[in-house]
Amino acid sequence: MSVLRPLLSGRGRLVFVTTALLLIAALVAAPSVSNAAAVKQFTAGITPDTATGGVSGEWIERVKNCGTPVLAPCTAASTIAIGQVRITVPAEFRDPFSFIASASNENNWTASYNSGTGVIVAQAVTGNDKLNSGEFVDIAIGAIPECISGPKEFRTTAVGGLPNGPNNQTFSIISSQPSVTIAGCQLASGGSVTDPATGQTETIDGDFTGHVNVTFGGAGPDCSSEAGFGDLGAQWEVYHLPSPVTITPADDFVPGVEDKISTSEFDQDIFGGDSSWYLICFAVPQEDHTAFETRGGGTAIAQTIGGIPHFVGILASCADAPTPCVSEQFLTTGPGAPPWSPGANRVNISIRMEPGDPHKR
Repeated sequence: MSVLRPLLSGRGRLVFVTTALLLIAALVAAPSVSNAAAVKQFTAGITPDTATGGVSGEWIERVKNCGTPVLAPCTAASTIAIGQVRITVPAEFRDPFSFIASASNENNWTASYNSGTGVIVAQAVTGNDKLNSGEFVDIAIGAIPECISGPKEFRTTAVGGLPNGPNNQTFSIISSQPSVTIAGCQLASGGSVTDPATGQTETIDGDFTGHVNVTFGGAGPDCSSEAGFGDLGAQWEVYHLPSPVTITPADDFVPGVEDKISTSEFDQDIFGGDSSWYLICFAVPQEDHTAFETRGGGTAIAQTIGGIPHFVGILASCADAPTPCVSEQFLTTGPGAPPWSPGANRVNISIRMEPGDPHKR
C-alpha cells in the first residue's frame, strides 16, 4: 500500500520562514496606541464677533480639546492633550495691548505676543497643565482695531507639546477659524474711513468733541422715482454714492457751535458722467427732527428705514436751502492732461449738517 506524504520543498520552507518573520516584525513594531492613530481635534471660537474701528475692546477666544460627550462639530474625543495654542492676530488688531490666558480645571497657562510675527502663543506651564480631552483655555485679547471694515480671521493652531518639548503633534481644527467683523468706525473731528468694498472715503469735520459712528452699507434711504421722487429720483438711481453711509453719535459726542461737514469721496467710473450729476439721498430720524427742504423746492417725505421712521429727501445746494444741504461738489483728476485715467477721477461731495445733529444716511 502506498502512503501519500506531503512534500515541502526548500523554496516552500523559505516562503514560510519569511512570512513568519514579517508577522513577528509587524507585532513588535505596532504599539498599543500609535501616534498615527491618535485623535487630535479641537474647536475655536471668539466673542464678541463684531468690532467698531477705533474703539478699544476685548475679545475672548476659547480653544477646546474635543472630549466626551462628543459634541458637534467634533467627531471624536481627542486621545492626547494640547500643550500650546498659536493665534495669528489679523493686521487690523495689531498690536494688542493685552493678552491673558486662563484654562479650565485650574490648569496653569501663560500667553505671550511676538510683534514681529503678530502671533500670540498661549501654553501650559508644565506638562500636567496641558488641556486633556474636554478641557479648554480662554485667551483674552485687548486691542483697538483699525477702521477697515469686514471680517478679520484670528487663524488658530494647536499642538500637543510645549514649545521646547517633544510630542509637538499638530491638531486639526474642526470648527471654522475664529473671525471678528469690523462694522464701521468711530471718528473724531478730522477723521476719515474708507469702505474696502467700494473705495469710498468718508471724512467728518467740525468743532464737536468726542466721536461719531460711521458705518458703510446696510439699509439706506430710497430716493428712486418709484419712491415718489420723479425725474430727480431717476437721476439718483444712476448717480449716487457707491455705498450707503450711516452716521450716528457715539456715547461721548458733544456738539460744537459750528455746522459739521461730512465729505464723501469716490471714483467717477461712469463713462461720460459728470460730478455735478451725482445726488445725495439724505435721511434723519423723525424723532427730534423736522422735514428738511429738498432739491427742487420740495420737502422731505416720511420713510421707514430699519423699522425707524425717517424724513428722506434729495439734498439741495446750500445756496438754495438751509442745512442739511450740499456745500461743495467737484471732481479731482489724475496727473497729466485730458483724457485722464478714469480710475484717477474722484468725485467729492460735502454735506453741511447742524452742529448738534450727527445723524446722516
